[in-house]
Amino acid sequence: MESLIELCDLIAQNPSQFADKLAWICGRCPPIDSVPAGSLRVSRSQLNAVLATARFLSKCPNFDDTRPKSAVLGFFRLIPYSFAQSFWPQSFGSDSIASFFNDFLSYVNIASELSLDFAMAVAEYTGEIVMSAIYNVSGDVGVSRVFLNALSQNFPPILPSDANKLVSTLLDRFEISVPSSPRELVSVTPEASSFQSSPLSANHYQSNERASPGNEVSNASGSSSGEASRVTDEAISASSSKGLVMNGGSLAWKSNVDIFGSGVGFNDGGGGGSSTYKRVVASFEEEPVESIQQQEIAFKLIGHILDKVQIDLKLLEQVRAIAKEQLQSMLAFLKIRKRDWTEQGQLLKVRINTKLSVYQAAARLQIKSLSSVDLDGKSSKRLLHGTLALLIEAAEACLFCVWRKLRICEELFSSLLVGISQIALTRGGQLMRVLLIRFKPLVLSTCAQADTWGSSQGAMFESVLKTSCEIIEFGWSKDRSPVDTFNGISYKYS
Repeated sequence: MESLIELCDLIAQNPSQFADKLAWICGRCPPIDSVPAGSLRVSRSQLNAVLATARFLSKCPNFDDTRPKSAVLGFFRLIPYSFAQSFWPQSFGSDSIASFFNDFLSYVNIASELSLDFAMAVAEYTGEIVMSAIYNVSGDVGVSRVFLNALSQNFPPILPSDANKLVSTLLDRFEISVPSSPRELVSVTPEASSFQSSPLSANHYQSNERASPGNEVSNASGSSSGEASRVTDEAISASSSKGLVMNGGSLAWKSNVDIFGSGVGFNDGGGGGSSTYKRVVASFEEEPVESIQQQEIAFKLIGHILDKVQIDLKLLEQVRAIAKEQLQSMLAFLKIRKRDWTEQGQLLKVRINTKLSVYQAAARLQIKSLSSVDLDGKSSKRLLHGTLALLIEAAEACLFCVWRKLRICEELFSSLLVGISQIALTRGGQLMRVLLIRFKPLVLSTCAQADTWGSSQGAMFESVLKTSCEIIEFGWSKDRSPVDTFNGISYKYS
């Protein structure tokens, strides 16, 4: 394969001069006409030729010769047949198939970005191919899952007309339920926050959100993840009245990281004696790891679709509600003590890593869902306030959880801060004053963490430092007064 790649790169430097070599490579690609007879099994040399041709297109997408495009598009259309293990060389295992799909889709994406005509041609087939992978019943489920995972990293162009159906299918097929009514998550429901009235009451939410079209539709499938969400709702709502506490006769804000733990026995010090707490732990443990992995893929795919095209607004509201619910459940998940899990060792590590990957995908999806919102509209201000509060709460949960040294937890924390920074820069910096008041405790807590100092200050510290610099730099040019109140940080970078 290495020699073929070298030849491909040489051809790309002067395609006209090496037209015969290019034709030879294209001629080694799998014959499409053998598919109807069901006799297609590709060889390793044919797969190498497909990759080489796709690589050439990623470098010369507008070359006059149509054979490279035809060869790549031809194989792209064959992908549904590849879900049968018999399609692949006998020596090809899951890792080899995954490597092939990752490389192939990467080349196709690069070529699509450089050539509109090629992108449109690819988009004609993407929807059908992805649907066939989701509904794969006749082939090998493992192969189709490998393909979907590769798609979650490199998603090709898709027709707007296919997007709505594909998003709905992902939610339904992977058993991701849509919240059917306003959640009783008073202490963590962002849309109901009273940011505008008092910074001190930023976390004392009133559950007054109205049911949206997205909240009136439910695809509940009876999965264990739905049960986990329901039990989590009960747990969080049990602490709903503790957002403001008396401190020497005055009201003081108390973080939900503390509120939630004290409300349902998370911080009781007695091994989780609360019945609600035990139900929360049990509900999370009942989720099959395979199901959690499918949710991660679904969230990533939906995120890619939102990057490519716009979807129906009602469907977008459903997506946003699902992502929000995931982040809310994360507040409960990260409060569970390590000793209270039934699983231990490698099994627990796999579960924790997988679940945190889902939360990271949900966080990114929540942020991407804002891209279709009119950020200058009146209704968007409340949405941005709520999303900002939820992201900061989730970041706090990461910072104080027992898993904070895991790489995936650090990456999740970083993703949440990226979202916080993006929201801060919207609406001409109108949210800056509220953001800095709410963001400062997170910054100080991060600096106070023992494991952020020493020879390595830690990934979370670096993420907070980067986000602080971005926000301060932007705020300095828009409205300097809120930045001046960001004591101990603004002066350092002024």
